[in-house]
Formats: sequence, structure tokens, C-alpha cells
Amino acid sequence: MNFNSPVLKFTLGLFALFFALWLFRNTDPMGPTEKGLSGTPVKLELRGKTMGTTYHVVLSELPAGQTLTKLQNEIDQRLQEINQVMSTYLPDSELSRFNQSESTSWEPVSSELFALVERAQQLSKITKGAFDITVGPAVNLWHFGPQKTTQDRTVPYDDQIEQVQQVIGYTHLHLDSETSALKKDFAELYLDLSAIAKGYAVDEIVTLIQKHKAKIGCMVEIGGEIGTAGKRPDGSSWRIGIQAPDAAPGTLTSTLELTNLSMATSGDYFNFFVVKGKRYSHTIDPHTARPVTHNLTSSVVVTKSCADADAWATALLVLGPNQAYDIARQHDVAVMLFERTDSGITSRQTEAFKQSVAKEQ
Repeated sequence: MNFNSPVLKFTLGLFALFFALWLFRNTDPMGPTEKGLSGTPVKLELRGKTMGTTYHVVLSELPAGQTLTKLQNEIDQRLQEINQVMSTYLPDSELSRFNQSESTSWEPVSSELFALVERAQQLSKITKGAFDITVGPAVNLWHFGPQKTTQDRTVPYDDQIEQVQQVIGYTHLHLDSETSALKKDFAELYLDLSAIAKGYAVDEIVTLIQKHKAKIGCMVEIGGEIGTAGKRPDGSSWRIGIQAPDAAPGTLTSTLELTNLSMATSGDYFNFFVVKGKRYSHTIDPHTARPVTHNLTSSVVVTKSCADADAWATALLVLGPNQAYDIARQHDVAVMLFERTDSGITSRQTEAFKQSVAKEQ
């Protein structure tokens, strides 16, 4: 599942890159180790590919009876399972089959798919539809979907946008928790979990590692979305550096210390196209089926669940600077927002976020 396609909702690329550099620059030079075949220390660190992006796992120790290879095989298998359930890029995934179905009757789905869709719907209600997993048709119309090519980047006609608006809206999807079934109001309803599934995958890999040893420390990153559990080998929290969109390389806005917390980001300055001098963001407002036009350029969210952080980061970027700040404060969500102004990039944080900041730069 190409959740990290350059044209889909994307975590801030510079953030993701800098997070990794900051995280591992600030660990012990060798970090956690095990003995290789030659008896030399090997870093307890795993890297791989998934969902059109990469993943990175760091462990404070290796669970008893495990090797890095065995653990990586387990991680890869779990990520493949998630992909097979939730991908819109795999035509035979469970989600793709539901989208392809023309039925408007109740359709039983797996407990895993149902649970994530249910959480997505809850977040849609909380954000008043700013987060909406039915926005896919508009994303596709604006050439930010799975079938996009750079040559396709043209502005749709108004009647096309109005037509797409008719098939968007989370209230057109119904859930039956007793039977784990979903029902569409119309056959054209299309679900896209791109803005929550990557975070969900982070949560699942953290859980997988914790099942081997409950108190093991780990940091899991998939495409820039980060989940942590426990502590680093030296007993300290996992440190994450945040760099403003316009900051010089190596310049931090703040540093977070995460223990059993997750972080996700969303931004608008990598994925866009320009037609006749007008910039069109990849962030689509589900209410208008059009790209957002406000000046909020990125959002950083810290919550316990990476799936929630992933969804919140997207919703806030849809809402814009003022509404995003207000709703985050209302729900006590730890949020940092970056806004584009005439004088440059400015930032503000909710009180919950300030409490997560370890050090101001």
C-alpha cells in the first residue's frame, strides 16, 4: 500500500529525515548491541520497506530467544498482513474489495478492518468531518491518488468537483459493531485509510515487540510516523528533534522526549502542483472537495496512539491555523502548528504540546 506516495497525505519529509538523524545522533555510538557471528557487536536496529516507504526500528535490547533476523521476519509479515487488509493500491486487498463492491447491503469485514474504520469514524465526528476516509474520490480527481502521473496535474472543472462532492461524506458509511459489518449509502462510496493506516502500522509493530517482552524499549518509525515504548538503553526517553519548514539544516525548533508516546506530522510544501501561477495543495478539504487554501503549512501531533496522531495531523492541516488550534485545545491534544506568513514561518503550540517539549532551542 503506497501510503507514502508523493501525492498522498504525507508526513513532512524533512521532518522525517531529521527525526532519524537526530534520534540516532543522540544515542550511544553503537547503541544497543548483540554479538554477530564473528563476535563483534551489532546494532539492534532494523530497516525495511513497507507501504511505499521505509520503516526503522531501534531496540533497547533483544528479547530472549530472538535474533534480529527472526524479529524482522515477524515485523515484515505483520506489515504485509496490514497491507493486505487496508491497501487501496492492492486490487485484492480487503479494503479494495469493499470499495469495488456495488452492494449497499451490510458487508461483514475482518475485525481488524472494522476496528480501524470505527476509530476513523470517531475521529471524523470529533473533527467535524475534517478527517474523512471517504475523501478518496476528490483526491483522485485532483490527481493525487493511486493512478496519478505528473502529466495529469490539471485543475478539474467545477461540475466534476460538484459531482465528486455527492459521493463524499463519512456519514454515508454505517457500522454494525455486533456483526463487524459496513454498509454504504451508495455504491460509489470509496474508503481510503491512507491518513491513519501508517500510524496504525506503527502501533501494531510496537505491540508486536512488546509481546516478546513487556518492558523492552523500542522506537518504531514508518515514513516519518513514530511510536515509542519504554526507554533507550541508557534509561532516557527517546529524543525527537523538530525542525521548522524554513529552518536551516541542523536548526531545531524544539526537542521532544517521548516515552510510550507517538508522533505524526503532516505538511503541504512537498506535494502540490502549480497551474497558471496558482498553487494547489495535496491536502483536500472533504467539505469542498478542493485543495485547502489557508496558510497552515504543517502540523505536529503527539498522542499515545500513532494512528490517532496520524489522523489528527491530517485533520488539522485541513482545518487551517485557527480552527486547528482551537479544536486541539478543546480536546487537549498536544499539537505544534507552523503557519506561512508574510514575515516567514511562525509556530504555536497547545499547552499539552508544551508539556511534551524537553528543550527549547
